Amino acid sequence: MNDTSLTLSAISAQLHTQRLGHCGHILSCTDSTNTQIKQRFCEQPEGFILLAEEQTSGRGRQGRTFVSPAGGLYLSLLLHPDLPFDKLSLLTPLAAVAVCQAVEQLCGLPPQIKWVNDVFLGNRKVCGILTESAFGQFAEKPDYSVVGIGVNLNLDRTAHPELAEIAGALADENILLPTRAQLAAAILNAFEPWYDQLLAGNGHELVQAYRNRLNCLHKPITVVSGDATYPAICTGLTDEGNLIVTDEHGQQSVLCSGEIRIRLE
Repeated sequence: MNDTSLTLSAISAQLHTQRLGHCGHILSCTDSTNTQIKQRFCEQPEGFILLAEEQTSGRGRQGRTFVSPAGGLYLSLLLHPDLPFDKLSLLTPLAAVAVCQAVEQLCGLPPQIKWVNDVFLGNRKVCGILTESAFGQFAEKPDYSVVGIGVNLNLDRTAHPELAEIAGALADENILLPTRAQLAAAILNAFEPWYDQLLAGNGHELVQAYRNRLNCLHKPITVVSGDATYPAICTGLTDEGNLIVTDEHGQQSVLCSGEIRIRLE
């Protein structure tokens, strides 16, 4: 992989956006780009990006660790969305669709999405997304939101044997890898039009694009909700991006949170 320099100028040269990605900062090493935006950069204008060559405490949903060695793309995007609370949850699906479109464009690969925030190639996770929002007291809209995106371009499984069976990387596909700057720009280019639609009150096409890429629809899954787990079939997706499941007793429910695992049967 010939990618020795990740620079803001290299990203900016490939941007077609109006607002996203034109200002930012790159760190050689940090704990978490999401954490650093919240602590140091949350007053920056919408579209500010923070990237890191590597993270020592990358974070995923539900307090999980996102392993972030040198060589991956670790990007956090600062937004000041004029969105009500019930639409904020669509920022994560939006980011997942944008990552899929970027990988399709640059690599010719067909990624899929595991509800709610993981991008897969085949049976392996190549990207994780973490969206966090901050609210003032009694606020109905966020002061800001941070969308964190981590993409594995390469993965040394000998250094991370605990990930050998679950994590993948773009390099696994024997393709000419894009540079991190190319991938960052392509993600932002794909993100902004969907974001503009969402701000305009039109999220239907976004949800449909997300639904079309889900890898769990009409498949047997295990639902993990708190300490409880149960088998079910994934039967659909609501217009709010929530998963519709039917358990073994025929009882249908809607998942607004939690986790699923696809059962290979």
